[in-house]
Amino acid sequence: MPKPKKNGKALNIILEAELYNRLEELSNKTRLTKTAIVELSLEKYLKEQKNGSTNG
Repeated sequence: MPKPKKNGKALNIILEAELYNRLEELSNKTRLTKTAIVELSLEKYLKEQKNGSTNG
């Protein structure tokens, strides 16, 4: 049975090769999709920005 379609929008980006390689390594290690990793990371970043965190 296929996964249900996400209610989302496409985002097309270009990453530096090294950053992409790190993303791919993490994806292979964790068995999470690159999309899932980027979504989780972006959610965390946006939450920190909203709360006034300045780590980075």
